[in-house]
Amino acid sequence: MRHAQFHIADIQLGTRSLPLRYGTLQVVDREGTIDWELVLHTIDPEPVAQAIHLLAFRSITGVEESGALTLTPMQGEAALVRWVDNSLVFRGAGLLDGFDESQFG
Repeated sequence: MRHAQFHIADIQLGTRSLPLRYGTLQVVDREGTIDWELVLHTIDPEPVAQAIHLLAFRSITGVEESGALTLTPMQGEAALVRWVDNSLVFRGAGLLDGFDESQFG
């Protein structure tokens, strides 16, 4: 099983930006099937319906020689599976556009 974890720089739920305090993306290859999950902590509680949402975000995927972060745009549909106060957990409901399998560690 291969996996990769990234920090999230910013995220949009549909057309709405979420005020992000912290977020991570987990991507796992389970025998040829790619699963992904986002765990987000917002600044304030966010009203989000328990449904499938289009998420567009930029993941921190590296650092350039100058010290600038490398941000990779990614997007996909994901279901809101859990939420408590300022924490939201989305599970991928399809492909994760922008992720390249070469990013597995």
